[in-house]
Amino acid sequence: MNGSKLNHYLNDPRGPEEVLPTLTAAELANLLDVLYQNLDKPEPDFGAQAWYEMAVEESCRRSAGSPDSAAHGVA
Repeated sequence: MNGSKLNHYLNDPRGPEEVLPTLTAAELANLLDVLYQNLDKPEPDFGAQAWYEMAVEESCRRSAGSPDSAAHGVA
């Protein structure tokens, strides 16, 4: 994922609450990686911290085996 794709997520009007649950496990992992790298920059993109925190929560929710995790492609 490149910077323009990250900006696509960060500027999505739906926000992380709506977008993150729709991502596949691979997409979520990739987004987490890019967000982490972005936060390691001297000046991270605006909103990256919030997206990262919510993406971590989404990943944890899926890992915990919540009842609706199977609907998102995670067993």
